[in-house]
Amino acid sequence: MMSGTTVASRSAVPGAGARKEAAGRSRGGNAADAGQPLLDVRGVTIQYKTQHHLITATYRVSFKVLQGDRFVVVGPSGCGKSTLLKAVGGYLAPTEGEIRLKGELITKPGPDRLMVFQEFDQLLPWMTVLENVVFPLKTTGTLQGKAAIERAMHYIQKVKLTDFANSYPHTLSGGMKQRVAIARGMAMEPDILLMDEPFAALDALTRTRMQDELLQLWDEIRFTVLFVTHSIPEAIKLGSRILLLSPHPGQVKAEINSVPRGQENSDEAAALGREIHDMLFADQIEEAPHASSANIPGH
Repeated sequence: MMSGTTVASRSAVPGAGARKEAAGRSRGGNAADAGQPLLDVRGVTIQYKTQHHLITATYRVSFKVLQGDRFVVVGPSGCGKSTLLKAVGGYLAPTEGEIRLKGELITKPGPDRLMVFQEFDQLLPWMTVLENVVFPLKTTGTLQGKAAIERAMHYIQKVKLTDFANSYPHTLSGGMKQRVAIARGMAMEPDILLMDEPFAALDALTRTRMQDELLQLWDEIRFTVLFVTHSIPEAIKLGSRILLLSPHPGQVKAEINSVPRGQENSDEAAALGREIHDMLFADQIEEAPHASSANIPGH
């Protein structure tokens, strides 16, 4: 019998007001303007069959993502976080519970949710950087012709690849390929960008640079991102809110605020990292220290 989950919130940190202000300025507004969550995941259990077993990937996971959030899901390998992200993308149907975007039930993939994967081979190798970014704009009918090219170039410039617009993927480094994938997703201007450990396969220096560039891009555009990682330091650096999932099957252990921007190397961040580690690997799912679930926005 699986134990019930407890959602907990760390006490509010400085910068929460700025995040609310940013959320109000960001895209897609009806849900945000009404104070409703952009993304609402309610009691989601995901199961799938193998030849001999029925696997429970996640168990009754619930959380809400607000407009403009940098919402990070962190947990150990095998906890179902990538599976959960695919369900948000509409690629998997929950066995139990539901997922709503702007109040609408998610039943299939759509251009309002774009995913950036970990793999470097997610680009079409026979297309240039520009053609890769333009491709989904044209195939979905979002934009055509000059308008599609102009928007694609705008986001290619944002990820600092203007000089490589006519290059093919095989000539790019791993980090550059991930920048193209991010530009391709951003060019569609989705309601939410889904990122599945996009920097995990990069070397340490490139990974740090990509994290910095993602935050700079967020500063400019204030998009909403749902980011999956198994790295606690990455979650603290990139997230405004962090959801902790237990080891397999993934259950919610806590939902907490991260530290203020630019404080990822502070003593507070180090203490938060230890707190997250202890919660993730505790034998029992329990409330975060000095926290109350009543403090969680939207719950």
